[in-house]
Amino acid sequence: MRVNPFKTLRIDVVFFFGFALIVAALVSVTVFFSYVSGSREIADNTSYYQQKLLIELHKKLNTNLADIEQSSNTAAQNLSDAYEKMLDGTQYDKVRGQAGIRSQLNNYVYGMPILQSIHVYSDMKPAYSVQDYVQFLPLAQMEQEDWYEDLRSSDYSWLRERTIKTNSGDTSVISFARRVYNRFNRSVAVMIFNVRVPVFQSLIATEDNRSNLALLDATGKLITATGDPAFFLDNEAQIERHLESQTNGAKRTGDEFLVWSSSLDSQWSLVEITSWSQITAGSLKQTQIILALGIATIVLILLLAVFLSRQFVKPIGLLLKAMSNFSLSKRTPLPEDYKNEFGRLFQGYEKLTYRIEELYESLEEQHERQRAAEIKALQMMINPHFLYNSLDQVNWMAIEASQPQISSMLAHLGQFFRLALSNSDSLVPLSEELAHIESYLQFQKIRWEEGLDYRLRIEEECRNLFVPKIILQPFVENAFIHGFHGKRQASLSIAASVQAEGQLLQITVTDNGRQLQENWQEKRSAKGGYGLRNVRERITALFGEAYGFTLGNSPQGGTQAVILLPLVYTPSLKGGAEDVESSDH
Repeated sequence: MRVNPFKTLRIDVVFFFGFALIVAALVSVTVFFSYVSGSREIADNTSYYQQKLLIELHKKLNTNLADIEQSSNTAAQNLSDAYEKMLDGTQYDKVRGQAGIRSQLNNYVYGMPILQSIHVYSDMKPAYSVQDYVQFLPLAQMEQEDWYEDLRSSDYSWLRERTIKTNSGDTSVISFARRVYNRFNRSVAVMIFNVRVPVFQSLIATEDNRSNLALLDATGKLITATGDPAFFLDNEAQIERHLESQTNGAKRTGDEFLVWSSSLDSQWSLVEITSWSQITAGSLKQTQIILALGIATIVLILLLAVFLSRQFVKPIGLLLKAMSNFSLSKRTPLPEDYKNEFGRLFQGYEKLTYRIEELYESLEEQHERQRAAEIKALQMMINPHFLYNSLDQVNWMAIEASQPQISSMLAHLGQFFRLALSNSDSLVPLSEELAHIESYLQFQKIRWEEGLDYRLRIEEECRNLFVPKIILQPFVENAFIHGFHGKRQASLSIAASVQAEGQLLQITVTDNGRQLQENWQEKRSAKGGYGLRNVRERITALFGEAYGFTLGNSPQGGTQAVILLPLVYTPSLKGGAEDVESSDH
């Protein structure tokens, strides 16, 4: 249900917050568009200049890496020729040929300062020494390397950062791998040209050395990165999609602003990350200034709203005070200098109070007559003791007439009414409530004889707990009236235990009578009829909406009622006759 604040809230509150919301919305929209437009302009400028920088880095990178790729191609042809000669020679020729290959590859290392070493995987004699720049490794070992999958379906490939052993310890390198083929077009070796990571990263570093750049190959694989590479590794698939959709572009991802550029004449792609908070720092500062001015404006407008609202609320407050303190013996004076709508309200209130005095005088006379009638009605009410004595007289007549069953039924009925009427409290011990309901069951037992079987399974700690009076009778009575109608065998069980880790008292009443119909909730008796509705309302009045009972079909057939109550150890804890029987409940 939609609530109208003009009907439910105080006028000064509506006036104040109405002004506040309108002004705050206007300031928020202004600040938002100022920040967004400023940030977009800064991002466009940043993207433009960063892409120009990436293009320059591409040129520098291509110059150096193309030299390595071309040199590796020449070295692969020379190695293939030397390898062919070694196959047909003696062992001495093989050793001498391998030495010649080492010498040629050393020339590449010495002639290219960017290279750190060259590793050759082949079936030539392994020769691995950290002091040498050229290492010969077994061809079978290549399949165990982490980078082997990158070269499996290609003749050459750049490998991402890895660690090798050198004369200065473990060294991080970036490598270029190329296969070597013989004249039969069969791969006989693989050459790995290693470049130190700092030397390689210097090719993509900027002058201020504060950029976070990443170099990716044609497949989108990260080769190396300056700064923190974690973002590039975590978002490698997303960056690859950006590169496939556009050769050059920019996009914001969280606090990272990505700018990428792919060279049309090479396989490389450069991606630069800049903190979005750093880019928009200037725009944010400008926005904060606008926001401060907006807050100052809001404060001034709200002060004006408070002043105006008080002028309107003051006469209303005087009228409310007069109404709250209304008494027939004492009047609260109202101002007489108001000539507008408030003045007419004050005059109407005065007329209303005069009319109330006239009505009150007539009500006093009517009240006296009503009290006299109530006294007469009370005198005619049945005295409980008269009911007990009458049942005793009928009981003696049954005994004299040799009707022991009727006598026993009257005795149980008398005990039933005595327990029901003797205690005026709303809460009684569970043991007393069980004695009350057992009188009713004994009464029915005489009628049903062996056809009725009932059981009471009560935990000992539950017997002294207090429950609402006559809470079980409606459930048991419904079982006999509705559930056992037309049956010859009836079974009823009452169980009580402490549940929910000592927080709830659960009482379960189960019978084997008729089950509830599928549409029983749509009928008027969905809430349990008048008796069960009375139980539900009394539980709610005493303990709140969190407690009550549920009615449903028993898994063993019949109907089952589950009553949930709080643990009450004293009858004065909550409720009482006055609480239940007041006009509020």
